Amino acid sequence: MDYVLHPRSEIKSRIKKLQSSMDDGIDGALLFQAVDMCYFSGTAQDGLVYIPRDGEATVMMRRSLVRAREESPLEVRPLKNMRNLKEELGIKPGATIGLEMDVLPCSFYFRVDRALEDASFVDVAERIKHIRSVKSEFEINLAKQAAQMLIDGFSTVPDHLEEGMTEVELMCSIETEMRLMGHQGSLRFRRFNSIVPLGHIMSGSSAAIPSFLASPTGGKGTSLLFPHGPSRRKIRRNEPVFVDTVGICNGYIADATRIFSLGRIDPELQEAYQASCQIEEAVAREMKPGRTGRELFELSESEGERLGYSEYLGGPEGSKCGFVGHGVGLELDEYPVLAPLDHEIKEGMTIAVEPKIIYPGKGVLGVEDTFLTTSSGVLRLTEMPLEIWEV
Repeated sequence: MDYVLHPRSEIKSRIKKLQSSMDDGIDGALLFQAVDMCYFSGTAQDGLVYIPRDGEATVMMRRSLVRAREESPLEVRPLKNMRNLKEELGIKPGATIGLEMDVLPCSFYFRVDRALEDASFVDVAERIKHIRSVKSEFEINLAKQAAQMLIDGFSTVPDHLEEGMTEVELMCSIETEMRLMGHQGSLRFRRFNSIVPLGHIMSGSSAAIPSFLASPTGGKGTSLLFPHGPSRRKIRRNEPVFVDTVGICNGYIADATRIFSLGRIDPELQEAYQASCQIEEAVAREMKPGRTGRELFELSESEGERLGYSEYLGGPEGSKCGFVGHGVGLELDEYPVLAPLDHEIKEGMTIAVEPKIIYPGKGVLGVEDTFLTTSSGVLRLTEMPLEIWEV
């Protein structure tokens, strides 16, 4: 899979949207986070992007300046130091500058504060995340390719799944398949202190082990500093094998979950999986422009209660994840969030819906698909069989 560069028109449109949101007294936004820089400039090299309320954006890169100039459709200038930012960016005295305060390290904040002297700072992260939540045709095309990669990757699981292999071995096999398809091999997650594997591939009771991650599932993981995801536990017959992973095409993510097994699993667990599919269908059916994440989350909760699974939907009492879906794009944890939040559903969003029923000591039964919202409803991008895949 070759690099896909961002067209100049795409970048210009994104910049204009951010500038249009600066009607509340902000003079400009200074961006340092790699994903946001890539979104607004087309390159994620080491540097910054400055977007004034009016006029042209400024892209300044330290390393690699050569690559940044090859990748970005905008003019790229060298960034030699931070001390001269005020003059180089033409920022007026007493300006109000937006920063990505959800992810910007304190050390960067203090350097910018010294460089801009009498400027005041506000958080622009929320408006950026809302802008990024609605995808263009360019982005949707990449999301569809990521979904196809994921479909192809899931289809290889039966070729590798064997009794006695470890969860990590199965993860490695699937990762190898998708890396050969062009998967970038890493995953962007915006939340502080989170490190995310390419997938949660876990079996039996191991899948129900809780962790710190903002996810329905945890897993034991492989070390104290990577305490979630697949472990060295051996996969057994007649237990659910939980496969939750992502396809990525030129940065854009599609997310899905299916349950596999070596032989039939317990009827109680089969019924829980069917309930998960019913909840996903109910949420997807109502995921239309104008609805909110809060309404869709409440719908999933009421469906879980109606079907008799409210006690374990999203996790057992005390460790429920608190959401049933999330936007996907250049990062895994994008807006909108289908949770008790008033995030409005709009046309052109790519949203992963993931009702998971978690039984401590038994396993996780759940489904997940990435949907594209349209004016009339949703399109399932990760179109593949919903039933448990018995090997």
